[in-house]
Amino acid sequence: MNSKVNAKSGINLLIKTEGMSQIQASWRFYNNENVDFTSLNNPILTHGLEEIEKQCDEYVLNAYDWSHLDYKHHHSKEGRVGKNKKTGQQLGYDHQSSLTISDRTGEPISPLAQNLKIEDKVLSTYNENIDMNLTHLEEVIHRTKWIRESFGITKKVVDIIDREADSVAFMREYERNKWLYLIRAKNNHTVYVPKLDKDLKQGELADSLDKGEFVKSIEYRPKGKKREQVKIYVNEVEIELRRDATKSIINSKGNKATEKTAGEHIKARLVVERLINKQGEIVAQWILLTNVSNSVSAEKIATWYYYRWKIESYFKLLKSAGFNLEKWQQKKAEAIFRRILICSHASILLWKLLIITDCVG
Repeated sequence: MNSKVNAKSGINLLIKTEGMSQIQASWRFYNNENVDFTSLNNPILTHGLEEIEKQCDEYVLNAYDWSHLDYKHHHSKEGRVGKNKKTGQQLGYDHQSSLTISDRTGEPISPLAQNLKIEDKVLSTYNENIDMNLTHLEEVIHRTKWIRESFGITKKVVDIIDREADSVAFMREYERNKWLYLIRAKNNHTVYVPKLDKDLKQGELADSLDKGEFVKSIEYRPKGKKREQVKIYVNEVEIELRRDATKSIINSKGNKATEKTAGEHIKARLVVERLINKQGEIVAQWILLTNVSNSVSAEKIATWYYYRWKIESYFKLLKSAGFNLEKWQQKKAEAIFRRILICSHASILLWKLLIITDCVG
């Protein structure tokens, strides 16, 4: 009896001492300023590249998004940037991430590259010298080029981005590089519709289409309302983007002005995804633009955009549903970014365990 108790106590002591020593060793490693962000990201990157080959069929989905980290009450934090400079509120950092997602299951795989933009620089896992003045979309061009050209990914990469990417200049850059995109469109942008031989605003064009093909039923909760059962329908039409690219500039008089640049016409698919409730009412609608070939159905395109929500869930996991990122007490942005990478690694291991559990179940 005593020997069993002693053995059990010994094991518990070993676990405690070994565990504590590993925690201390990990902390020294992760908190070591000589360990760069690329090195910290390597396990995340290695896992992601391996799992892309295992979990994806023909395509790998790569969702881009940006999340403001609110540290307005953390006065000792260095390098905070104010989103609203007039009021000085919402001070914090800009977290930029790209999350790979399986085209087969819609499950998250790995955030291959991440940045943290602070007051005077951009901390990054893929480039130490990112220009501070780059817009979100300009930086995405650099990041997606790095992801596509650095590792020989055998799957076709489809970048999924929200409405900020509904920019004709951005899409022309993708066309020049022969990259694939799936973008949520804005209602007020004008496109040419060859079938009708006229220009229409994207919202008007979407409204003119019937509900199209049934995809599947899901539960959906409109903002401020109860969850309800809805059906997803999709329809599509071929369009062309012919409008000039616009860019805000400072003119010779020091005033803000708009510079317009003509460019090649872009052929694309406009896909309309609708959620319709039991009463036949449209409770939500998304307009999507993509240059993915017609061999991929509109139903699958709509499903892929539905998968984009996984990057929102990833940010939520970091901020409020797990790691409580916005309550971290580290003063230096570099320490915050290191800790984000640690949590990112923990997240991908959790996702993998959930997949294994589902397979066993």
